Amino acid sequence: MKRVMKTIGTTLLAIGLMGIGLAGFLFFTSPGQASLSQLSLAALQVEQQMEQVDTKWDEWEDDLERRIEQAVPEGVRLFFAD
Repeated sequence: MKRVMKTIGTTLLAIGLMGIGLAGFLFFTSPGQASLSQLSLAALQVEQQMEQVDTKWDEWEDDLERRIEQAVPEGVRLFFAD
C-alpha cells in the first residue's frame, strides 16, 4: 500500500511539474504569448456571446411576463398589485 501511495504521489508531482513547465513556456516565449493572445481573444468572444444570450433571455423573460400580465383580467390584477 505504501508503494502504491508513493507511485501515485510521484505521478502527481510529475504531472504538476509538466503543467508548470508548459505554463512557463506559454508565458515566457513569443509563440506562447501568441497562443495566450489567441486564447484570450477566444475567451472574450465567448464572453460576448454569453452576454448576448443573457440579454436575449432577459428580453424573452420580460416579454413573457408582459404577455401573462395582459392575459390576466383587470379584476384579478388588483389582488396581485404591489
